[in-house]
Amino acid sequence: MPAILWTAVLLIFKTQAKDVPPVQPGPLRTSAFIQTPNNTPGNKAQRGTDVTLSCEVSRLPAFSTLQWEREEAPASNTTLFFNNTAYIILHSVDQRSQGKYTCRLRRNGTVLMHQSQTLHVTDSTYSKKIFSLYRESSDSSDLSLICKSEKRYDRIQWQRQQPDLILISAEKGREPKVNGPIDPGKGSSTSYDGHEFIFHISPVRFNYSGTYTCVGCDQTPYFRVKLHTVRVSAEPPDGVFSNMSVDLTCEVSEVADPLNLAWLRMEGNTAVLVKQDILSKENSSRTLSVTLRNLSEDQLAWQCAVFTEDTLRALAPITVRLLSAFAETPKQGGGAVVEGTNLLTVHIVVCAVAGCVVILLGALLFYCQRKSASGAPPSDKKNLRAGRCHSVPDDGHIVVVNPAEEDEEELHYASVTVVGVCHGASGNPIKKVRSQNPWNLIESDQNLERSKV
Repeated sequence: MPAILWTAVLLIFKTQAKDVPPVQPGPLRTSAFIQTPNNTPGNKAQRGTDVTLSCEVSRLPAFSTLQWEREEAPASNTTLFFNNTAYIILHSVDQRSQGKYTCRLRRNGTVLMHQSQTLHVTDSTYSKKIFSLYRESSDSSDLSLICKSEKRYDRIQWQRQQPDLILISAEKGREPKVNGPIDPGKGSSTSYDGHEFIFHISPVRFNYSGTYTCVGCDQTPYFRVKLHTVRVSAEPPDGVFSNMSVDLTCEVSEVADPLNLAWLRMEGNTAVLVKQDILSKENSSRTLSVTLRNLSEDQLAWQCAVFTEDTLRALAPITVRLLSAFAETPKQGGGAVVEGTNLLTVHIVVCAVAGCVVILLGALLFYCQRKSASGAPPSDKKNLRAGRCHSVPDDGHIVVVNPAEEDEEELHYASVTVVGVCHGASGNPIKKVRSQNPWNLIESDQNLERSKV
């Protein structure tokens, strides 16, 4: 009977499950943040600027993914998924960046819906605008400053802030001349053809922020870029134990327009919002900090995201280092951390050195004792072994020394007995004692007394 009841319950449950409709993702919307030059027809991005593509869905069903792809292949830039929106940032676009980008919603490998954006890029860089770019300050970050003129120039240069601060210049058909203080990266132009000149910066440092201008020989500004840098840091910087807290700080070089800084905890490409704040010129703040406590292995990857008008402009990742229980406590303020294995090695080396020192000291002490024992006068050593009797002139007593075992190499123990006066009948001292037994000496004295009588 119970088996029949359980079978009926299962049949009812399966019937109801079939009747429940699957969760619908809702509409799929895509958008593109494109920086366009002045009076340019169409939706063309300015060459050398950044483009942000976003794809939003109202609800993301379980076991589903939302990702940007280009020509049936994943886009080269990493896709960030946050708040049911997939973002992708295309840095320093040029003609190679043009094409169709498609956002696809997949569930269990099946495409549920998709939508595309087509990107066009201008051929030249001439514009009167100043374009804003954001870059993280790290060894893996880079920036390509592209200058492409419509007419031919015999000389061109990249300068920063003031006209007299020339970073790099080139004449037609010659190698560029670097004036510093920023060295050109591997992607920089090695010669100038009269039209296009690229100044590649890698890595990007925090103090590289500022306005960069490409100027021709007629002093015409052909391209102007305002670079904003973003850096992240952790305190303590060398890692923490799971029961310790760590402070993460995100800082921007300048706040010209309202910015939204957000700290995101990463779970793969999916971001979880932990803290955010809106910065502006009025509040004069350029940082956002968050304190993390009781970290686990799946809470170590973080990113600081920079948004302008709900558009993702930059990402600055950081990974917290979680120390093992065998590691030495990290020093505050950038001290070095000794891992457990290194600490164990240090202990072994110290113990080995201490053991060697003890052995050497023991051997030296033994050598000194042996040398001291062997340094006694030969006659004294012979008398001690033979049990000689020595008379002491001051008190007239005789000291008898019982030797140790003859088999021993050194003399370790001896017994000393005071016998009495060691003089004969004539008052002369006895020169030889034949027996080592003190009772023989007493018997000799008694024989002397009888002979006297």
